[in-house]
Amino acid sequence: MTPADPPEADERHGLFHDALADWTNDDVLQTKEARAALGSKHPTGLRVLDWPELRALFARYDPPATRHGRRDRRFGLLTVALATLGLVLAMLSPLAIGAERYVEMVAAALVVSGLGLMAFHELGATSKARWLGQRFGAERVRALYFQAVVNNLDLVARAMASDAALGEWKVARSRMLSYLPKPEELPRQVPKLAEPPSDADTWVLPEWSTPPKPPEPSPELELLLSLLRGQRLDAQVDYVQRKLSASLGAPGRRAAVVRGLSKLLLAAAVMTGVIAVVLLAMGQTPADTDVRLALEVTVGALVAALALRVVNDDRLLAGDAGRYAAYFAAVSNARTRFDRGDLAEKLAALRDMETVAYRDLREFVGAHWRAR
Repeated sequence: MTPADPPEADERHGLFHDALADWTNDDVLQTKEARAALGSKHPTGLRVLDWPELRALFARYDPPATRHGRRDRRFGLLTVALATLGLVLAMLSPLAIGAERYVEMVAAALVVSGLGLMAFHELGATSKARWLGQRFGAERVRALYFQAVVNNLDLVARAMASDAALGEWKVARSRMLSYLPKPEELPRQVPKLAEPPSDADTWVLPEWSTPPKPPEPSPELELLLSLLRGQRLDAQVDYVQRKLSASLGAPGRRAAVVRGLSKLLLAAAVMTGVIAVVLLAMGQTPADTDVRLALEVTVGALVAALALRVVNDDRLLAGDAGRYAAYFAAVSNARTRFDRGDLAEKLAALRDMETVAYRDLREFVGAHWRAR
């Protein structure tokens, strides 16, 4: 797999297909199906990689963050729909013979509602901080899952065959949970998290910033590394390929659609605005039907264009697309390093993956926070 591979995702996903609809966080064995599949093939791997306490903590962060993001998008779509409906009604009001005034009032009310919702959406810093905090918390839980194993490879490999080592591993990892950020504190930390990160911040436990010595080779270690490759490296490649797909849910495609629709709406606003000016110059007044219609269409088109830009910032979406492409290249490089290297190189590649993932997470938080 090389960084030139993302187009493969285009072959798998159509324009209106949600490429992440079936994403289940099986990299951290969050579903029963994932645990059953691993247990049937590698029961010794399941006994060390299944972490029930972390799964429960992950469930506190990830579903709320996902729901909040979807609710935010639906709220934005409602904003655009109201403004667009007001625009359409304004254009059709001359056809409502005898009820033109009422149709125009409804159209104006819809446009004003769209403006109000747009302002609420744009200024909702508290809501955005909560969503970004939840997303950051979920990804730190995911990071702990892999960082704990990568920094304790010798113990985890021994625990695959030794009950005594397994007990030691379970005690050690239970203590690590206290290093995760508290859910209620994260929204207040978002402005700080939006700043450029230090690579030392990658590690959930500060002492992990110093690489451990590679463990002694063993069949258990070989299997463990193979499982880590699949769960951490392959899973992230799959995730980002979905993000780079050709569906409208992908940021790159959505950015292009938003730019096109915005230009179309702005062109309509300019055209009807010019018509209104010409009509006024010809002696008509703002109270005349033709002038009113032209002005209503102008305002409606501007509101719809602004609302579309607010809820689907094309610059932010284009930035996301670029970030995902860079992330794909970095993860692919880490996987190639893992595949070609000896034990020390494999360990270094897994550590690189953690740094890459953390940088991407902080860039995501920073970009979306600054775009509020």
